Amino acid sequence: MKYVVLYLHIYYTKDNYMKKVMIALKIGARTLKTALAIYLSLVIPSLLGIPETADLAIFAAIFSMHPSVRETYNYIVNRVFANALGGLIAIFFTMYFDNNYLMIALAALILIAILHALKLNDMIGLAVSALVIIMLNAQDANNQVAAALTRVLATIIGVIIAFLVNLLVFPPRYDIKFYNLTLKITDGLTKYVRAILRKNSQYMIMRSDIEEIHEQLTKLNMYYLYVRDPLFTKLSSKKYYELLRKVAVSRQSLKASQALYDLTSLLIESEDTINHMPFERRTLIRERLETLMTAHEQILLKWSGKILPDEVNFMDYKADLRKSFMEALYSEATSDTALKQVDFIKSNTLISIMAKIFEYEEQLLHLNTLMSSYMKRSGKNGSFEAHFEE
Repeated sequence: MKYVVLYLHIYYTKDNYMKKVMIALKIGARTLKTALAIYLSLVIPSLLGIPETADLAIFAAIFSMHPSVRETYNYIVNRVFANALGGLIAIFFTMYFDNNYLMIALAALILIAILHALKLNDMIGLAVSALVIIMLNAQDANNQVAAALTRVLATIIGVIIAFLVNLLVFPPRYDIKFYNLTLKITDGLTKYVRAILRKNSQYMIMRSDIEEIHEQLTKLNMYYLYVRDPLFTKLSSKKYYELLRKVAVSRQSLKASQALYDLTSLLIESEDTINHMPFERRTLIRERLETLMTAHEQILLKWSGKILPDEVNFMDYKADLRKSFMEALYSEATSDTALKQVDFIKSNTLISIMAKIFEYEEQLLHLNTLMSSYMKRSGKNGSFEAHFEE
């Protein structure tokens, strides 16, 4: 599920004329899941006979609703600990001091300091909310402990509700997001490489665009971590090992994208060196990179099921081109012109470019091997095309 669009029509009067404005409200899966978690946090405490604790259950559910199921799961223990600590501090202050405003502020200060020292900064908001609510609602000393424990239980209920809703209702498909963003990054980088090698690039524009792709790579790393979400469920051994293979392919695809990004960044910074190379040797670099980038694009098509697993044997057909490329680039790097420079900038740059190209090639070879194996084992179920058809 992507999102549901609601159209809101607003009517207003201006210059004696009635005008209408239409606002499109996009409601995504996470928004719907948060609303469902709030509803359940209201209903379940009432069914358990503790409706007065619904406020804390709601806070806990909202704070615990994360984009990733794994993140929600990992936060459960920390949430429970932080809220239990807040409850204990609240009980101590109300029993031995008072629950006036100054004591509440002092208790919150101590709780924040402890959580900060334990590096649980993300837990401070909900834990302090629990502490304040417990102290504000403190009754006589006899039932303070019971009331505090009940409210800590309410926060645990809210955290569990958030986890179950995130796991069972519209579970996020970050593998598809990972694949789509990989296509976008690869498409952008290959265009820039082709433009640079044909002297059609503008440095300032390229520099700005490559920074934007760096942000996309950061998001891609986050998606990769989210792709690993289902691993801890281990619903069945067969499904578990299929997920392991998908994670291995995703990790290698990420490495290939990073290698292409590093190569593109170096080519942008070395534009002057490349432009002053002899035409024949620059053509060799362009042809070699064209082979690698085309292979990269086709490997990703293989992942979508549009190319057979045994295809994309780019190294078998281009061995002679690779040898010529290595000899030409090394010859250029060790030429008299390159070595006459005091700081050897040209020579060092050419060797660095050759190293980056070989790194990119190595990552692609490994990706191609993993992709072929994964698609043979998974068949159509492993391709993203099947999921898009759903």
